[in-house]
Amino acid sequence: MNLTDLSEVLRDRAELADSSHEARMAGVRARVTAVRRRRAVAGAAFVVLALVGVVYALLPRLDQPEPAVQPRSLPEYQYGTRLLTQAWGDLPSTSVTVRFVPKSLDLMLFSKCDIGSNEQLLISTTVNGHPFVDRNSCGGATGTDWGALGVVPGQPSVITLTINGKLGSDSGNAPGPPPVLPSPESGSFALGVGEAVPVSEYPFPPRPQTLETFPPSLGEPAIEVRSDAADPAGRREITAAWPGDNELQAEMNTPGRVRILVNDVEVVDYSHWTYAVGSVHVLPRDWTGHGLQLTEGQQVKITVIPERTTGEWRVTLTPRR
Repeated sequence: MNLTDLSEVLRDRAELADSSHEARMAGVRARVTAVRRRRAVAGAAFVVLALVGVVYALLPRLDQPEPAVQPRSLPEYQYGTRLLTQAWGDLPSTSVTVRFVPKSLDLMLFSKCDIGSNEQLLISTTVNGHPFVDRNSCGGATGTDWGALGVVPGQPSVITLTINGKLGSDSGNAPGPPPVLPSPESGSFALGVGEAVPVSEYPFPPRPQTLETFPPSLGEPAIEVRSDAADPAGRREITAAWPGDNELQAEMNTPGRVRILVNDVEVVDYSHWTYAVGSVHVLPRDWTGHGLQLTEGQQVKITVIPERTTGEWRVTLTPRR
């Protein structure tokens, strides 16, 4: 190897060392740059989060919404009707008005007043401008001859209930009715109108474990038709001698409907809505009003057609002397 070759070898080795050193330095610089970049990003993120926290602290807090208050309402179903309309008022206001369009004249008026126990409000009611109750205590259900008050199926009607005061207590043996006192400053009152629905569509209340029993019959029945314990809603039919002038009575201890036919002519259509004993009394002294010509001792067919009954029912015809 001559001098020239030796110089080239030494130069090559020197360049290789320089390249390796530069590579190491480049890696160091890259790592330093990456660390600085991560620190810068972390710092920026911290600033952003701090700003968000400041903005959130400065914004007004939105409280959680209060639970919705259940609206006041009369029962949807009462006495064989479904509620058509209702209106509520709060004392010291004194009146509420409802407007409705009935499909029939089979209606029921409801009123309800809450002013404390053992307290009663006195009310008056008008139907299409006609007085319905001149003066009466609030509460309960009432029917009437709606046609006489201008109620027409398919046409709008208006009913207004007015509070007239509070019923005072009976002052000993003082003559006359109890006094009328001013209405209290707080309390609520309601007016509602229900329209009859078919028994097949009416939701009955839950059945109790024990049903009420019928009271003793008034007098000795000449004809009696009872429900079949195995089939309370089953149709029953008998033939018997007509007892002449009599009182017909139908009793039930569950909700349901009973239709009574004499010689295939319907004379009673009675519906009951509770599990208390209910009854209807008929005094058919003049059966010609039903298109029947009956004489005492005549053989007649008595048919009882129950609907949705689940307990006992009883139909009696008792002679009137």
